[in-house]
Amino acid sequence: MTKIVVVDDDVFILQLISEYLKKESYEVTSFSSGKTLVEHIRTDHPDCLVLDIMMPGIDGLSLLTQLREFTEMPIIMISARGEESDRIHGLELGCSDFLTKPFNPRELVGRVKAMLRLTKAGTSVPDDKEAAEAVGNVCRAGNLCIFAEFRKVTVDGQELNLTSREYDLLLFLSNHLERPFGREHLIQQVWSYDFIGDVRVVDDLVKRIRKKLAEYHSTLVINTVWGFGYKATVQEQ
Repeated sequence: MTKIVVVDDDVFILQLISEYLKKESYEVTSFSSGKTLVEHIRTDHPDCLVLDIMMPGIDGLSLLTQLREFTEMPIIMISARGEESDRIHGLELGCSDFLTKPFNPRELVGRVKAMLRLTKAGTSVPDDKEAAEAVGNVCRAGNLCIFAEFRKVTVDGQELNLTSREYDLLLFLSNHLERPFGREHLIQQVWSYDFIGDVRVVDDLVKRIRKKLAEYHSTLVINTVWGFGYKATVQEQ
């Protein structure tokens, strides 16, 4: 059963959203605060999260930042304030979509369904470099290797821990070295033509990939093409 997590400190809204989602046969877990949310996401691996921004204790944007360190599941932010700065900040931090209260619960359900359709499940892979070499499905770029058969990425033999979308974007850019791509084109490649949200989610995804590549001293880097988008380049050691 598809698992949805809903977080909101307003008990009425929490119950309303949960009931609408349960009518769609989703398994719904609700939280009135974010105190134990991160640990729950780590252990239960839900398929989608509906997250309120304004909550006591740790707020939704802080939770979003923590979650994007290890998961690419769809996260729909909701807020009563409706300020453009909240929406932009949420998208920059990696939320998948944003709704302003009050909203029609049916619209939220529709957006959850849309996000779930776009979710690409990651694949568990064996640690078998020779098998990957044998099928010839390996992309090499400097000291970085992508074993597409197993969705595995290494730098000088050390495996990178990437989310599904981080992997998809890195693979696409690595297969087209030195070629610049606009954000809209990358959205089509990594999310899909039916993506609902702001193209600036690409910026956040690139930022996280860059951080991981730098930690492992990768000679493949993702450069910004100002006013356009991004391209992958191999630097000399």
